[in-house]
Amino acid sequence: MNRAAMNSLHGPRSPKKSRRGISLLELALLGGTGYILYPYAFPPKSAEASTTTHGTSVPRVREAGPGQEDQIPVSSPVKVLNLIEANRKLREQVHTFSFEGPDGRNGRIDVVRVPSNNPVEDYWSVGVGGRPVDQGHGMVFAGVYDGHAGWATSTILRESLIPYVSTALAGLAPSSSSEAMDTAIKTAFRNLDDRIMENAMKTVKTHNPGSPDALSALAPAVAGSCALLAIYDPITSMLRTAVAGDSRAVLGSWAADASTFTAEALSVDQNGFNEDEVARLCEAHPGEKEAMLDPRTGRLFGMAITRAFGDHRWKYPRDFLKHLRKLFFDTGPRPGYKTPPYMTAEPEITTRKVSTNDFVILASDGLWDHMSNEDAVECVSLWLAARRAGKAEEVPKQRQEPAEVTVAREGFGSWRATPEHFAIEDLDNAAVCLAKNAFGGNRRELFRGIMTEVAPRSRYVRDDVTVQVIFFEDPYQEAVKRS
Repeated sequence: MNRAAMNSLHGPRSPKKSRRGISLLELALLGGTGYILYPYAFPPKSAEASTTTHGTSVPRVREAGPGQEDQIPVSSPVKVLNLIEANRKLREQVHTFSFEGPDGRNGRIDVVRVPSNNPVEDYWSVGVGGRPVDQGHGMVFAGVYDGHAGWATSTILRESLIPYVSTALAGLAPSSSSEAMDTAIKTAFRNLDDRIMENAMKTVKTHNPGSPDALSALAPAVAGSCALLAIYDPITSMLRTAVAGDSRAVLGSWAADASTFTAEALSVDQNGFNEDEVARLCEAHPGEKEAMLDPRTGRLFGMAITRAFGDHRWKYPRDFLKHLRKLFFDTGPRPGYKTPPYMTAEPEITTRKVSTNDFVILASDGLWDHMSNEDAVECVSLWLAARRAGKAEEVPKQRQEPAEVTVAREGFGSWRATPEHFAIEDLDNAAVCLAKNAFGGNRRELFRGIMTEVAPRSRYVRDDVTVQVIFFEDPYQEAVKRS
């Protein structure tokens, strides 16, 4: 269909989004409550427009001759991506932001999102707020939201979690203690989740079976999402990370005496392998450990995480879940389900003082499935060195040796991304460099294969991946100063 016809059906296409650095200060709202900018998240309209034709004849079948069926084309409709096309697909959703730091030293946030599910379930947001504008630099917020069983919950987090937390922090006195700030953050997380769950329950109770209003309200309660939120205060150089789920924050801390970066995990994955989480659940639900937790998989009633937003079958009363199964197309309570809620959206919080030489990596578990904390920090440190030198690494277009790929749990592909396989390229965006190396790096055939696969099978090759890298001083600005 030509462009004019497409425009008549859908309207003109939106211009391409600029990828220049965007100041987070441009996004601040009056009152210090924070404003978020996020990628286009809702499922796109179908490429096949809804049309009606009249009077068109049924086309004649193009038949092959007797015994010549092999001349009928059956080639795969999935296009094999070359390296240029794979790189282009990796970079479809790339962003860079700047934020104002002390003494005129601007910071920087690099972001990439690489979809696998269709529609994608990962979302993210950034913003400045948490402090009235007359009290100096606002706090910088960066969030990663890894959805599961749908995109509705993570979409709400993209729009609302930073405003909830920013509003709570803006209401504190400037002299408030660190404990008071942590309490405000935890309360904001819980309040948002409570609102999601209560809105759905109230709507269901006041509507008829199968009501579209009820089904719409249920969507973000039925689906679920992890949440990882970093909060950086440029005035105090304090970095807080709040996590509910298994997205992870890792600090790259500069050690001047060794002239290298060391990796420090700022969060611990919350699942049935986390001893603190197991103890918490067993204390809250005595005598239920065997029914709740699978020691082999670490799953809580089948769920791979122990904290999240949404996930109604781990929170609602048993009778209400039966009501949803009977009248609203739901699946009912899990076997052994007795004393909900089993899951919470309350985060665990860590606080660290950082220097302008440090950086922090925030990523959904699709990155950490293939890369260790230490290797991720090593990857960014190599990227920094290449950026300062102004030259990307020379990488062969095709490594000939086959990649070591195994089949992990439930058919999911598994491989490890380690420094000998890193391709230090994409010097405009550190998050892209991390994602590329998680997906094969200089093993070009593996990288092309991972990017070639399409939904729904792609879910067994790569997860949705969202990566943010926060530099407390922009490395480009730093390089200019040094020169």
